[in-house]
Amino acid sequence: MLWTEKYRPRRLEDLVGNDEAIRKVRAWAESWEAGKPQKPLLLVGPPGVGKTATAYAVAQEYGWEIIEMNASDERDAKRVLRVLGSASASSSFFAKRKLILVDEVDGIQGREDYGGISAVLKVIKEAKNPIILTANDEWAAPVVKVKPYCDVVKYKRVNYRTLASYLAKILEREGIAYDMNALLELARRESGDVRSALLDLQAIAEKAGKITKDSIVGIGYRDRETNIFEVLRKIFKSEHVIRPFTLTATLDMDPDMFKAWVVENVPREFEDPEEIAEAFHWISRADVFDGRIIRRQYWGFLAYSSELLVNGPIVAKKRVYRKFTPYSFPQWIKLQAQYKSRRDAIKRIAQKLSPILHISRRQFWQDLLPLLPLIFQRDEWAANLVAAAKLDAEDVAFILGVAPTDARVKKILKRAEEIRKQVLKSHVFRQRSKTRPSGRAEVEAAPASGGKDKRPSSTERRSKDTGEAPEGPRQATLFDFIG
Repeated sequence: MLWTEKYRPRRLEDLVGNDEAIRKVRAWAESWEAGKPQKPLLLVGPPGVGKTATAYAVAQEYGWEIIEMNASDERDAKRVLRVLGSASASSSFFAKRKLILVDEVDGIQGREDYGGISAVLKVIKEAKNPIILTANDEWAAPVVKVKPYCDVVKYKRVNYRTLASYLAKILEREGIAYDMNALLELARRESGDVRSALLDLQAIAEKAGKITKDSIVGIGYRDRETNIFEVLRKIFKSEHVIRPFTLTATLDMDPDMFKAWVVENVPREFEDPEEIAEAFHWISRADVFDGRIIRRQYWGFLAYSSELLVNGPIVAKKRVYRKFTPYSFPQWIKLQAQYKSRRDAIKRIAQKLSPILHISRRQFWQDLLPLLPLIFQRDEWAANLVAAAKLDAEDVAFILGVAPTDARVKKILKRAEEIRKQVLKSHVFRQRSKTRPSGRAEVEAAPASGGKDKRPSSTERRSKDTGEAPEGPRQATLFDFIG
């Protein structure tokens, strides 16, 4: 049996390192246990530091049923909704709380996962059960999309001394002799990856029977994934040109995203306008080669593009800036996501309001949309409109520019529900009055003279001429709500 399974943490206190992250996760789980729903957790950090193990430890410690969708699954929209949709909104057969785990959410991309991230967002928004998502790359496009809806908990690589102590406890439980200096050296080579350390430790123990310096000779240093901030720091603070491959070989990021990071942070690092202009000149040349790659499908041009992108800013600067620069995620990508979210919200509201106002969606965008914030300045007006169009909390929150949980949103929705009940009651009363006339009304409705029948009404004549049934109950319009 693999030691990674045998010694899988059963409780949160069994996890190695990342004490601050574990405290946040425990507080989150305790809030759910106390009946206080929380936002989903997004656990981000390098591989092997215990993100997935944390989710399983939470489920086991609190007795929750875990529903997992991991990186090996096809995660298109249909499958995500089928697996997670019902589970996120209901309890299990034995009334256990369910924990939804979406593992490696940064890997949801490509044709095979088409629509997957949109489906995950839908599950997050509608969920009534706790959700944990994990990701290795905090800046991957799928992660950027879900991050606003989650509480982010960051995991770091486990300190080598902490890792060595953990490995020593396992060896003692297995009854295997060890040299502590050898364990410390092994822990250094693992670069804070607990899972890899356990796998290597088991392999050495089964082969050599004990852990000594001689037995770990064959274990090389684990390739450590480079952080984008480290790469940017090396580019902007370097005094000499760099070989691009040695800089980006361990950077898990596609070339287009890497270029977006460099473009975003050139003006943040450089202060001289001439330096900024020259840096962008070289980056534009890199962009030319990227275009040729797409048109000609010749990836040999990537060597030229990488050279210009990495070394262009280096040769452009006249001096190295000895200052701290807070490098930032590409803002245009963030704004693009925000604009799409805003556009979707407006489209959703237009679909609900246009029919009851008898206007097109184009008219709504042009004429009514700018007036909605003014209408919603008065709660009674807002409540009438919400009641008529059946707007939900997200719609009202978008118009008001507040969170869906805001007190004013709840107040308007409560008043709208009262108005809807009043209108429904009024309609029922009118229908009963029509179907059960009073005795006086029956007398007045009898033939007036000579036994002649009463002349048919215009509605009855129209129904007879057209062959259509008489009109049923009138549908409520906006005027019923604001009258």
